[in-house]
Amino acid sequence: MRNVVLWIGMSLDGFTSAPNERLDWLGPHATRAEAHQIHRGLRERCDTVLVGRVNYEGFFGYWPKVKDDPKAPPHDVAISRWLDDVPKVVFSRTLREVKWKNARLARGSAADEVAALKREPGKDIIIQNSTRLTQSLLAAGLVDELQIIVAPVVLGNGRALFAGLPHQIDFGPAELTRFDDGAFVVRYQVKRR
Repeated sequence: MRNVVLWIGMSLDGFTSAPNERLDWLGPHATRAEAHQIHRGLRERCDTVLVGRVNYEGFFGYWPKVKDDPKAPPHDVAISRWLDDVPKVVFSRTLREVKWKNARLARGSAADEVAALKREPGKDIIIQNSTRLTQSLLAAGLVDELQIIVAPVVLGNGRALFAGLPHQIDFGPAELTRFDDGAFVVRYQVKRR
């Protein structure tokens, strides 16, 4: 069975975005060489991307044009080409269509859709920075691994990843990758009850 892996940025106080979906606090940390290396490994092991509406719109507005930009850094070109090529499942209650190559709207609930994807053949499945989608999948017991880049920033408020979950979730031993700027990536496996 395929695993579902979360890749997301978080502040020290547990927020994945500042008010108004702001991510400017994360950029300097998530664009470091260490982060690119970790994300490259995720791209190699994942062949399907899950995103919510906000991230779909942001990604679609940015990434497709990067692959042909001669001034783009090589790691951004690689991400852009990978995102363009892999299947993308978009979870939204408001979008009626998606236009990105290999993207489709989820047909049912997030839990039903992802449970079916996990049973299909293929590599692992990655959730790209989608907090609300992740919350629903954590609640349904469908996330297998978390890789969180923790920035040395306290936001005070914003969108919290673990707020409002209906039950306790336990994680296995942490693997840490430290960055020189004070950020780190923590990798956890979700323990099954």
